[in-house]
Amino acid sequence: MTLSAYLGLLSLGSTIQTRSSAENQHEEEHELNALRRMAQSIARAEIDTVSTVSVHNAPSELEVRENISGVILAIGTMVANYSLCFPIVAARHRLQALPTLRSYQRDTPMYGASTILYAYRNGGIRRLYPGFGLGLIGQTLNATYESGLNTVMTGVTAAAKKNSMSLYRLANVVSMGLALAINIPLYPLYRNALILRVQSDSALTQIVIRTPQDFIRLYKQDLKDFWPPHANNRHILSTFIPSCILNLITEKVLIFIYRFIFQKYSNDASNDSPITSSSSSSKKKSSSTVLHTFYPEIACGVISSIITRALSYPVDTIIFKLMVQDSGVLKVNTTYSGFIDCIQRTWYEEGGWKAFYPGWGIGVLEIGMGYLILEASWLAYKCIQWKLAVPGSNNTKIVKKARKLRDRLVD
Repeated sequence: MTLSAYLGLLSLGSTIQTRSSAENQHEEEHELNALRRMAQSIARAEIDTVSTVSVHNAPSELEVRENISGVILAIGTMVANYSLCFPIVAARHRLQALPTLRSYQRDTPMYGASTILYAYRNGGIRRLYPGFGLGLIGQTLNATYESGLNTVMTGVTAAAKKNSMSLYRLANVVSMGLALAINIPLYPLYRNALILRVQSDSALTQIVIRTPQDFIRLYKQDLKDFWPPHANNRHILSTFIPSCILNLITEKVLIFIYRFIFQKYSNDASNDSPITSSSSSSKKKSSSTVLHTFYPEIACGVISSIITRALSYPVDTIIFKLMVQDSGVLKVNTTYSGFIDCIQRTWYEEGGWKAFYPGWGIGVLEIGMGYLILEASWLAYKCIQWKLAVPGSNNTKIVKKARKLRDRLVD
């Protein structure tokens, strides 16, 4: 036995034995063919694994198209709801802010439509959207501030909780205070937006904001009113504090109603359409795209917003009346001494509980417009769903590449 053969026998798993040259050649060819078959089996197994993972995890072309279409539809519905309902909301705010005796007898849906038409004839499209940009700016600033504050305070509260519970409670109080602080610069913004909606050359009102300089001047004046030495500090706080409380309450109520309606809808949908175990994964994956989930969310959002607005309608009326007081927009200025005094005088001087619902007819128009937008969104959803329902569009690019790679390795 040679030295190499002896060392081969000592190696772990060796099959080297002393054979003749013909037997060794035949054995080597047999082992080589076995290794080739093993390599082909491994390649097939790897490609099958990639294909299986791609089918279950990677989004199909249809799902990508549904997600893109759903996002476009969701954004379009929200923009349409805000843009088309804004003239109605602006007309309603105007009627809520003006004190009028027995306004509920006048404020029918027909009267609301006539006021919107009158504003269009006297000022065009621009007159229908007074303060439109200010509302968008206020919402953007509020969302940006809350996002940044949550990012910062999450780390602070987590670090405080590790040290002591007292620091954790203090951090939560500071976080709530900072969250409310954004209302100080936003209040003058919303007040001037309301003035833009109310002002006109009429028997009750006059124009006080004609140029951007007038807006900046009034905005600075409202900020100065927050300081205690100022004469209007008591009046500004009697409106500012109730408005902050109302915003907090309406936000909580809106979220509660939205979750309640959406949960009820989800439960009813799951009960009405039972899914078998064999097709549950594919059904769930297909129904999880944005195209199939955006409409229930937007519909629940619109309905919860309408209900919340109806519940807060009387308080909104009082706050709007106090906001336009001492602004110069009223030709005959009101003399409410505070929030409670405004409630009492509205009740006794303007017709009881019905006086807290001025512009109710325009509110009906607003509900009707929201319904039409939802119906149009649903029609667009069904059209896109029909358009995307193309047979054979479920294969993903990853699966196709995997199949090509498998063919190359096998061949």
